[in-house]
Amino acid sequence: TAITAGTEPDFFGSQMKILTGQQPELVTNGDFATDSGWSKQTGWTIANGKANSAGSTGAVYQSKTYVSSKNYKVTYTISDYVSGSLRITWGNAAGVSNNGNGTFTEIISPTSGGNVMYMAAVGTFTGSIDNVSVKLARAEEVEAVKCLADWIHTTALQDLNN
Repeated sequence: TAITAGTEPDFFGSQMKILTGQQPELVTNGDFATDSGWSKQTGWTIANGKANSAGSTGAVYQSKTYVSSKNYKVTYTISDYVSGSLRITWGNAAGVSNNGNGTFTEIISPTSGGNVMYMAAVGTFTGSIDNVSVKLARAEEVEAVKCLADWIHTTALQDLNN
């Protein structure tokens, strides 16, 4: 049968969905719905759907096995901000110090010792964090998606011309 212009064979669509699908969430209880999944250092509590610091110099953290030197996209929200800064430390990698209310996203590459991710006070931090998300940043696959899209486009045009 002839291929109708604008249709997409199932094979191409399924392959594109594999490459562009959502990455799995790597953080447990990133919405702090319960007081579980996170370890808390002195001065941190988990209540009302947030991790809260009342002038702590410590951190909340999770132990996970992450692939050293891979890029991870970390997103989190600071609210109820009063003072200080917060940053991600992960193995020998340290993220940007952020302060003020807002949602922050950064790419971080944990190095040796990268199996513990800290949401750590810089100096002292008074405020809350919520909606912590960590996903593998698949930047290296962006080119693969583009190549597949180009291949699908070229192949579909060739098929239409037969």
